Amino acid sequence: MRIPAKYLIKRVAERLLLLFAIINFLFFLFNVMPFIFHYNPANFYVPLTYKGISRAALIQAIDRQWGLDQPLYVQYVDYIKNMLTFNFGYSLTYGENIITLIMQALPVDLIILIPSLLLSTGMAIVLGLISVAKEGKLVDVINSTVAIFTYFIPAFWVFAIVLYYFGFQLNLFPTNIAEAVNGTSGITYIAALLKFASLPIIILTILSYGVRMILTRSYGVEANHSHFVTYLKARGIPSRKILLKHVMRNSIIPAVTRTGIDFAFILAGAVFVEEIFNFYGMGELLLQSAENLNIPVLEAAFYFINLYAIIVLLAVDLIYPFIDPRVKYE
Repeated sequence: MRIPAKYLIKRVAERLLLLFAIINFLFFLFNVMPFIFHYNPANFYVPLTYKGISRAALIQAIDRQWGLDQPLYVQYVDYIKNMLTFNFGYSLTYGENIITLIMQALPVDLIILIPSLLLSTGMAIVLGLISVAKEGKLVDVINSTVAIFTYFIPAFWVFAIVLYYFGFQLNLFPTNIAEAVNGTSGITYIAALLKFASLPIIILTILSYGVRMILTRSYGVEANHSHFVTYLKARGIPSRKILLKHVMRNSIIPAVTRTGIDFAFILAGAVFVEEIFNFYGMGELLLQSAENLNIPVLEAAFYFINLYAIIVLLAVDLIYPFIDPRVKYE
């Protein structure tokens, strides 16, 4: 199945408009609002605790470098250009370019969060279809009960207990990333990183599959009682084939939608995982920046997370018809 050019252009244009709206919102928040209240945005770039050259001289230098002393419309054009080219500036708090900070924080998050999301989705679909096939029976009751339980259980508490038992007591897993990769390189570094990541991946997978499993089961049961399934059964088509070929396509669409949304906003919800497993990621970067009022880093991180979300949601829009051919590109 090919994606029609008209549909692709339409979807990309919609996402670009959304990105443009986000950039405008950020510009209004961090440039226009200070201008209205007669506050120089260059102050955001200089930490309150910064000790170096005089604060006034540094603010003047930042004004000249970033054009913050220019008319607002000039700042606006420069702002859009900088956002689209990922030129977020330099953080005096960290002593690094802001894009470097984001690129340093991103990899470990993705290594842990993306596999757990994909595994939990696969687990949800399989268990959801089992519940559909065994509707009303003990297997279905147990499946549904456990799925609902995982949704309401406090994840941070489970992470802390599991890390304490398997990490500190049994020493089966490293308790932090520094301990895991210390003194390793090449293949041994990758193996050590995977060993560290395996525990949070397993726990996240178990704790996050519940909602998608219930969605799969609900829509699967509805499809299983529909007229077209009754017709297929009357024709003597095996129940297993009906389940896997027809019911599954109806039931996994909501799960895929939920996965796409979770995938899009996964970076923003990583704080408690990073805090408990003691590694540095986007959540920790956001938390530290908020605590230190590091506005430029927060601004860049918000933009980057939104850009990532837009790209993921666009990808979800494009793969729908591959999952269920009845969904047409229009």
